Amino acid sequence: MCVELDRRAPARPDSLTRATRFARSPGRIKEAVEALGVRVFSPVSHTLYDPNVLIAKNGGKAPLTMQSFQKVVDKVGPPPAPAADPPSSLPSCGAVPSGEYLVPSLSDVGYGEEHMKESNKPVEGGETAALARLAKYMADEAWVAAFDKPKGNPTTFTPYPATTLLSPYLKFGCLSPRLFYAKLREVYSRRSNHTKPPVSLYGQLLWREMFYCASVGIPNFGKMEGNPNCKQIDWDTNDEFLRAWEAGRTGYPWIDAVMTQLRQEGWMHHLARHAVACFLTRGDLYLSWELGAKVFDKYLLDADWAINNANWQWLSASAFFSQYFRVYGPVSFPKKYDKDGAYVKKYLPVLANMPAQYVFEPWTAPADIQKKAGCVVGVDYPAPIVDHATIHKTNIQRMKAAYDRNKGKDSGGGAKRKASS
Repeated sequence: MCVELDRRAPARPDSLTRATRFARSPGRIKEAVEALGVRVFSPVSHTLYDPNVLIAKNGGKAPLTMQSFQKVVDKVGPPPAPAADPPSSLPSCGAVPSGEYLVPSLSDVGYGEEHMKESNKPVEGGETAALARLAKYMADEAWVAAFDKPKGNPTTFTPYPATTLLSPYLKFGCLSPRLFYAKLREVYSRRSNHTKPPVSLYGQLLWREMFYCASVGIPNFGKMEGNPNCKQIDWDTNDEFLRAWEAGRTGYPWIDAVMTQLRQEGWMHHLARHAVACFLTRGDLYLSWELGAKVFDKYLLDADWAINNANWQWLSASAFFSQYFRVYGPVSFPKKYDKDGAYVKKYLPVLANMPAQYVFEPWTAPADIQKKAGCVVGVDYPAPIVDHATIHKTNIQRMKAAYDRNKGKDSGGGAKRKASS
């Protein structure tokens, strides 16, 4: 958003106070500041479509399933093409007074020398890096045409073959979603046998659009209370569990390795996100998805308010997805992908010498093997904070009871995502 103060209409303190109160409703901010003589320029560029246009085309409500969302998109037609070159002129924001509105340094916002060393983050920032990564993936047309989102190995970390890792660039505006879409259409025009939404790369852009649309059209989208699309569930409160989950100290190596990768790199595979989100909420710890969303927002490079909250509602079976009885097993699920435990050992070096047969459940290893591996459970690595084998069954019953209490309150349904118990 670009704003320019109209010098002919200086804002008075009393009008500013009224406008501040008025602007607490996001949809009325533009009207509020224009009343103060501020000219507002706010193009829709962070999404393919203007969410308000899609909501209007859907009768004033956000479409809550991919099928219904695609129907709305078909009505609207293709999104605007990306600009071939930067526009020759942009609306003026006016002269910036000397000494004001300067970009702060890293030290100004609390980052010391220890934060400025070479990062182990998996992406390099900036538009140049974004365009290079986009070009790299679009050049492999067979990969683009075969992309299938539910598939992929969440424990493969170098390189990232199951995803483009373009989401941080989309989040920060380093990559235009319209340019991404245009490049995809070029590939698809040459590859008739390509995957389709919702699993294709284009489908991933549509999920992004749908969740943005939902965030605009649903009141109180970022929380459970007052959110008409969200199941009202009696989540527990347990600060000890929450801290253990965030710190990667749950005693379940798969969960702890994923959370360690999140803290260290600011990223993890989408299936890994699904697993730790399920573990925190309906699967094992029965804590609110709002707490998990805040942790992800704190660490993720691609943390995006609309998408983050939508995915947490989905994985907690609070909205969009209702098969609460399909739970990711913290031991059984990773065994499908990482039989030798290489991923776990990378992020949890304390388990580096644990035999593969015990690496996902080290508490089952005999005492002499734990000692030989240098990882005694309860000393070098925590014992499990819950017993998944029993607690997930209890939580399924609690979710069933919560759903029974919410009968008649439709929370969307949505497409199915596979999980394993």
